[in-house]
Amino acid sequence: MNAFQDKVVLITGGTRGIGLATARRFLEEGASVAIVGRSQASLTSAIASLEGKAQGCVADVAAVEGCRAAVAAALRSFGRLDVVFTCAGSYEAAPIGEVTEELWDRTMDPHAKGTFFCVQEAAPALRETQGCVITMASDAGLLGLRGGWAAYCAAMGAVVNLTRQLAIDLAPEIRVNGLAPSAVGTEHLYADLKGGVYGGLETAADPIQAVADSVPLKRIIEPGEIADAVLFLAGAKSMTGSILSIDAGSTIALQ
Repeated sequence: MNAFQDKVVLITGGTRGIGLATARRFLEEGASVAIVGRSQASLTSAIASLEGKAQGCVADVAAVEGCRAAVAAALRSFGRLDVVFTCAGSYEAAPIGEVTEELWDRTMDPHAKGTFFCVQEAAPALRETQGCVITMASDAGLLGLRGGWAAYCAAMGAVVNLTRQLAIDLAPEIRVNGLAPSAVGTEHLYADLKGGVYGGLETAADPIQAVADSVPLKRIIEPGEIADAVLFLAGAKSMTGSILSIDAGSTIALQ
């Protein structure tokens, strides 16, 4: 029997990158999966890549209404929730003097607001199943980074401490843990590095290699490695309030 047979997993930001890789892993382990994306086109493409095995919902979890819609859609499809992975969000870098209110809100809202209100909405269903939440933070929530990352570091710091507080508030019925990776090799990351728009590395001769060289393990983490960590936390019944650093060593020695 697969590890997550008969379990239902909701993944926000599930149409690409880490979220999509995680949806694939949960399906391999027998779970029923609902993914959330901001556009019908991205959702259709993602579900096709999952061979039609996942359910989907178009919603923007940067708004409370989107959080409610995402949870409601998963419950309509499957009738229960066992795992919620709050993976929606993005990043932008800008010098302090160029950070606009719009950039700040684009960064903070899906991460901080989206995480909280998705969990708030899902909590009654998770209590019924003694389920769990995995939040997506970053090493940027544990470190300051060169290159204009104030908004992103603030958002990730919020998710880190929100994870701990939610673990207190929702215990003992619901476990809440988080992940704090360093740079993950998604299409988004590689596009930004090749386009010269990744904060702090705009002038690097080889920005991809520069990211790899910045961490002790000298490599960029793959999305599937983060997916494996999500599954680990989903099954780690003695853990709550933990932030797991899947970071190639960035939090011990960032160059």
